[in-house]
Amino acid sequence: MSSGTANYKNFLGLDLPSNDAIQNDHGIFNPLTDLKKYFPSADFFPVIIGQKTTVSDLQPLLTQIKKHCGFDCLLVSSVDFSHYLPVTLATVHDAYTLNNFQNLDTDKLLISEVDSPQSLYLLSSFAKYQQAPSWSVFAHTNSGFIASDPDSETITHIFGAYSRGSKILGNVLTFIHLPYTLNRQQSQNTVGDRFFYGVDKTVIDSYVPNFIIAKIIYPNKVIKSFLPLEGNAFARGPRKQQLIKQYFDTISSPNVTKDYFWGTLIYE
Repeated sequence: MSSGTANYKNFLGLDLPSNDAIQNDHGIFNPLTDLKKYFPSADFFPVIIGQKTTVSDLQPLLTQIKKHCGFDCLLVSSVDFSHYLPVTLATVHDAYTLNNFQNLDTDKLLISEVDSPQSLYLLSSFAKYQQAPSWSVFAHTNSGFIASDPDSETITHIFGAYSRGSKILGNVLTFIHLPYTLNRQQSQNTVGDRFFYGVDKTVIDSYVPNFIIAKIIYPNKVIKSFLPLEGNAFARGPRKQQLIKQYFDTISSPNVTKDYFWGTLIYE
């Protein structure tokens, strides 16, 4: 492919999107500059996968990828990770996704809170087929941390790759603790639909009234993020900081690090 010109070969035996569709999709168009720079003589075969594509519908595509992609084939998944959520909740969702990348768990990656879990399914399935289970992360960004804004709707990105080598199992668990049941259908314009997936387990047992607690359990520490609710929506700004301070000031444990700004407690 020459710069600015698409010359896509239909080696998959499938109908690929038109040129306009490709160039208007930032998930495909944006990475092409870097791919062209580092692989100048390569052919590119972009595929757009719809959000409603089922696993069974992915199988013919996966079969063709396995058939045609050999040692000289690089499969790239360009995916927006967690977004539209508060920064600390996005962190919990990313912890879930990263752990399942590391464990090469294709099924659990399908319920990651990302724009295209289908792409992650294809990537991990192909890595498994190629006996390349070693997962490494080059960078992990969160726009909320970059902007130092605990209340903005964030977007995160994970830059990583599978390669040959030893598979090191991840041992991370993620939870959402709710103070009461939130109706998913009725919460589309409050906490948003993305709130309702992307963790190992959601339970109704929050010990702090009107707080959602998003928790990551690592082997050597536990991080709890506190998200106060008002009217089934996330409290933000000074009101959020006030509610967090009121609760955190009641905690006197010497084994906890309090971060009032981000609303987190770290137990080590």
